[in-house]
Amino acid sequence: MTNDFIFHHTGIATRSIEKCSTIYKKLGYHVSKIKIEPTQNVKICFLSKDRSPLIELVEPLNENAPVSSMVKKSGTTPYHTCYEIKDILKSVEELEKLNFRVLFEPIISEAMDDGLFCYLFSPDIGLVELYERKK
Repeated sequence: MTNDFIFHHTGIATRSIEKCSTIYKKLGYHVSKIKIEPTQNVKICFLSKDRSPLIELVEPLNENAPVSSMVKKSGTTPYHTCYEIKDILKSVEELEKLNFRVLFEPIISEAMDDGLFCYLFSPDIGLVELYERKK
């Protein structure tokens, strides 16, 4: 296993980015522009604050969004950890060797500057997103 897995953000599913981000703003977070990620049928934005981890808010656009059932059942809740990596295909292979299951092959993220991303799942640690910046 390499040390190329660098923590990028924690993803939080929410019914409303606007309502959720209002509270984070009061806690001192800067809220990015809201973008659409059409491959996942969601709106996303990032929350940043000095000396604090980056947070991604994810709001379903419709019932077809993968996070839709999660927010119906649990409301606003953390649900994934994202790692920025240099080589997404190599990193997927490494996680598969650790019994992670690929939920979908790497695809381009329109909301994250056309970088590549994918999700993998492990019953031991949950949902992991891998993100490779556009070169």
